[in-house]
Amino acid sequence: MMTAALMAMTAMAANAQNPFVQTWCTSDPAPMVHGDRMYVYTGHDEDNADFFWMQEWRVYSTEDMVNWTDHGSPLALESFSWADDRAWASQTIERNGKFYWYICAHSKISKGMAIGVAVSDSPTGPFKDAIGKPLFENGSWDHIDPTVMIDDDGQAWLMWGNPQCYYLKLNPDMISYSGELGRLDMTEEAFGSPMMSKREKGKKYKDSYVEGPWLRKVDSSKFKVESSKAYQLLYAAGGVPEHISYSTAPSPTGPWTYAGEIMPLSDTKSFTNHCGVADFKGHSYFFYHTGKLPNGGGFGRSVAVEEFTYNADGSFPTILPTDGGVKPVATFNPYRRVEAETMAFSRGVKTEQNDEIGVYVTEIHNGDFIKLQNVDFSLNVPKQFIARVASGLRGGQIEVRLDSLHGELLARMEVPGTGGWEKWQTLTVNFTKKAEGKHDLYFAFTGRKGPKLFNFDWWEVRGLQSLVVEEGGQGQYKAIMKEEATLDAHTIFVPQDLSAFNKKKPLPVLVWGNGACTNSPWEHYKFLNEIASHGYLVVATGYIPMEEKPYQGPMSTTQQQIESIDWVMAQNADPKSPYYNKIDVKNICVAGMSCGGLQTLYNCGDPRIKTLMICNSGLFKNSNRAQAVGGMPMPDKSKLNDIHTSIIYILGGKPDIAYENGMDDFRLINHVPACAANLPVGHGGTYRQAHGGEFAVVALNWLNWQLKGDKQSAKMFKGKDCGLSQREGWTIEKNAKFETLK
Repeated sequence: MMTAALMAMTAMAANAQNPFVQTWCTSDPAPMVHGDRMYVYTGHDEDNADFFWMQEWRVYSTEDMVNWTDHGSPLALESFSWADDRAWASQTIERNGKFYWYICAHSKISKGMAIGVAVSDSPTGPFKDAIGKPLFENGSWDHIDPTVMIDDDGQAWLMWGNPQCYYLKLNPDMISYSGELGRLDMTEEAFGSPMMSKREKGKKYKDSYVEGPWLRKVDSSKFKVESSKAYQLLYAAGGVPEHISYSTAPSPTGPWTYAGEIMPLSDTKSFTNHCGVADFKGHSYFFYHTGKLPNGGGFGRSVAVEEFTYNADGSFPTILPTDGGVKPVATFNPYRRVEAETMAFSRGVKTEQNDEIGVYVTEIHNGDFIKLQNVDFSLNVPKQFIARVASGLRGGQIEVRLDSLHGELLARMEVPGTGGWEKWQTLTVNFTKKAEGKHDLYFAFTGRKGPKLFNFDWWEVRGLQSLVVEEGGQGQYKAIMKEEATLDAHTIFVPQDLSAFNKKKPLPVLVWGNGACTNSPWEHYKFLNEIASHGYLVVATGYIPMEEKPYQGPMSTTQQQIESIDWVMAQNADPKSPYYNKIDVKNICVAGMSCGGLQTLYNCGDPRIKTLMICNSGLFKNSNRAQAVGGMPMPDKSKLNDIHTSIIYILGGKPDIAYENGMDDFRLINHVPACAANLPVGHGGTYRQAHGGEFAVVALNWLNWQLKGDKQSAKMFKGKDCGLSQREGWTIEKNAKFETLK
């Protein structure tokens, strides 16, 4: 039977954003915007605590206000040699590229609470004690909950205290101060009542300052604020239970005037509250804490956030707590590495961290889940789900689903036992369904009931990939290597900007097959990219090579070249295609290297082919057919009779293992124009040299002549003293029909 806590969590997950951290109890949120992210610095209530047992501070950040990344605990009591207990409320601020985190903790030195400061070059740490001692202490217990603000004139102010509110003027270094400790006048006019020790017996007061101050200045460029109300001090008020109120003043030191409640008493399930305010991407946000997590409460708090709009004079409206929280201010891109500890909502899981991995998700059990909001799949076409996981023994499954725990299943990843909870493996699984548009994304964890299943470090949705090779090539049209959703298991090389091409100036086509019938052009991508940069659409057999390493997988097939031709025909005719009326479907060269050359010869009879280019290849003779690798297409020499176009053999000279076969082909072809060009570099050619080397030069001239009718390129091959015969190392032979080519 589902427990009440589990039912509550499941119901919350459907629509909730608050509390926005579910993995740990968090308190006293202090927001800070830096760059394009909102950071929130929190306390950490220990699970099942019966007091404010707090040992560390934590950091969370977001780019969209709904999906939060857990940066762990970059600061703890152990960071301060002088501290031994009570890591209570804090705030962080940036100045001159450094981040200053003001904290309070119990001091070994004075035996009271003290104000400390840590510093870092990054908003997520690592942080270290900036001065090796408290910034301020005098043995009193009431030095808690620091807030910090840098005024328009550059003066930084630090405030804290319960029930007295103190202040210091910080020096520009942010780790020292000038002047004496200041005290705000805690009067009825300032805060709704004086401090408890000064109240009149029997008198009813409208409010009272308690703790948790948040100092800010109204932006006079946005609001018509009176100078007497330019500064605002927000604070926990009213005693136990607490609500949030604020006061205004013409300066940080006062005189302060009570302005009213902001967040009245509500059913937050926490008898304390603590707020922070920040603007982000054109929206204003109010942060506070509740006790609404399962097993939460007054000593197990959880941070929450509400969006609000200031009044015209910069004053606060009434803000009520909600479970729904805020709406996203940006979409979430899944086509990148995403830390698993990034989530909008979760059930059951926790996070841990170590120096090697950083933060990761743990305590994953059957039925637990992670949810992300407003995930935008339209940025690409999802193909694969990749995750880094570790499991001690049994593993489990990650189900990738849309919009709910039982929504459409996109992929199911089997997580094996990896031999240890921190022995990580990166796994990949294909999407079985197509995801389009914006959705909530769920990772539902399944496996044996009861035990911990696995740890989860990061994930990525891999969509159609692309890569700019050698800065786009040396041609007039900078090229890109990419995948196309409409043509699986092929790689496209094409000019990045197609605006220069149209029905009157279309792209000729090179269809390519790879050596060893490899189902990826990883050996030839520089060569093919260079050709595309000169104004060609290159369609290569196989999966895109995003890194230069051998492809591991099944061989390609001869049919993939036919699929390439079918695809360019369809794309040119499809008004919805970016290639519509931009492809020269009457000028197609089919080519290939080694085994890819055999595939080309197998397909040579296709009437849509304008010319052929056979590289480091040739049909096996009866005398050496036994040398062929299994899986190669093996037509006999009679296949050459199907050739109906011009053809060039580009070979690596006598060191090329295909030289004998290729030259034998050439000598047997007498019914169509044919030539054989040789450079004695061996079977590997020059494809992997910069921009494809010499083979790319020869191939481009052949394509420019045969597909574009370029007369200058024709001079590379035609005539007794053709250009190719003048290039160092090259030799060329032509058959009797060759000089008939125009």
